Amino acid sequence: MFIVSKLWNHFHEQEEVKPAFMKTLTNLNLSYLDLYFMHSPMGTKLHKDQSEAVESSDVDYIDTWKEMEKLVDEGLVKAIGVSNFSVAQLERLLSACRIKPAVHQVELHPYLTQPKLVQYCKTNGIVLTAYSPFGSPDSPFVQCDKQRLLEDPVISAIGKKYGKTNAHVLLLYHVQRGVTVIPKSVCPERIIQNAQIFDFSLSDDDIKTLEGLNRNWRSAKWDVSGLPSHKFYPFKED
Repeated sequence: MFIVSKLWNHFHEQEEVKPAFMKTLTNLNLSYLDLYFMHSPMGTKLHKDQSEAVESSDVDYIDTWKEMEKLVDEGLVKAIGVSNFSVAQLERLLSACRIKPAVHQVELHPYLTQPKLVQYCKTNGIVLTAYSPFGSPDSPFVQCDKQRLLEDPVISAIGKKYGKTNAHVLLLYHVQRGVTVIPKSVCPERIIQNAQIFDFSLSDDDIKTLEGLNRNWRSAKWDVSGLPSHKFYPFKED
């Protein structure tokens, strides 16, 4: 079993990183984690009135990362990574860190191909992990779109050609790009089905067709609580 958790945005202050991590260990009744992510480069804090609203924090993600490096030094976690960083932010982090991020976790699928980010991670030896590979169709936090990724007719046509589901096509698309992928499901049968992607291959033309669907569309709602104005908002490059 490989245990992974994340540092939430509210705990980016240097003095808050280890306590937040230790709370996770206590809750899981573990002595260490295999991998610990910084959820995003944006530090936030709860609104003063303790409502669900959040305020931006000016804490630098570099300082947060240095505290995460100490967790590795202490043997509390085997590897550390980041999530939802831009290429520029990764470059800045690599220029300042002692321990390179082992993994970068981002939303990735044919509607959001991010070729520059994919290539950057490959070049610098950072494992890239795709979350929301199906566009998170059942999530309440998904932005409205006229057409669901999982129902796209172009993807359906490719699946039909191989006798495979749209989900199979979307998952293999990542695997053949050298990207690890983490589909979410609570259905045991669906989890087993999602793993059945190694008995066929997508052609180069299939990959080009899928990449041609790119529209820089993010399923996750990042335009809430004033986040686009955050000092370290990562999606300005889009």
